[in-house]
Amino acid sequence: MELEIAAPASAFAEVDDERDLVERARHDRRAFADLYRRHYPAIARYVLRRTGDAHAAEDLAADVFLAALRGLPRFRYRDVPVRAWLYRIATNGANRWAKKRRRRAIREWSAAVESQARHGGDDDSTSAEAALTGDMARQAMLTLSPKHQSVLALHYLEGLSVAQIAGSLGCREGTVKSRLARGRDALRERLENGRTHS
Repeated sequence: MELEIAAPASAFAEVDDERDLVERARHDRRAFADLYRRHYPAIARYVLRRTGDAHAAEDLAADVFLAALRGLPRFRYRDVPVRAWLYRIATNGANRWAKKRRRRAIREWSAAVESQARHGGDDDSTSAEAALTGDMARQAMLTLSPKHQSVLALHYLEGLSVAQIAGSLGCREGTVKSRLARGRDALRERLENGRTHS
């Protein structure tokens, strides 16, 4: 699996028969397999972007659909698409993974910054946007708190709106906006500090 950055054109492309498919999936494994095929690529891409680790992403994506299969009898179809529910499950799993990995990510980030300082990187033309597509940005993002990682990944990598993120995470839009602002500031600070040492 390759780490992709471009967000899909429509993160919540609804399908007319989704409600029916969800109802059938409660009792029919083939219908659940259809749900899996429909949503797995987006969920796998999201957890890969969050973790930057193909093996962890595969495990997390599998866990999402196992949890969805177990939780499907209790799932209530409301105004939010099934993918939002799956993003919530995936976010919770990615957050647990990130909490366990955060100390290591901070050590790796510090080592990467020191390495960059020792090996050059004096090109001032490197923009913040270019840095965001690279390994340094992924490493920097992993040093943030999981709640900030979540909203940044859902917004910038998955292309979800503030309202869609709020629906996926079950929080208020104001909370999402606040986390986006604080997460952006923290990520920018890490990237600028990393670049100023180079």
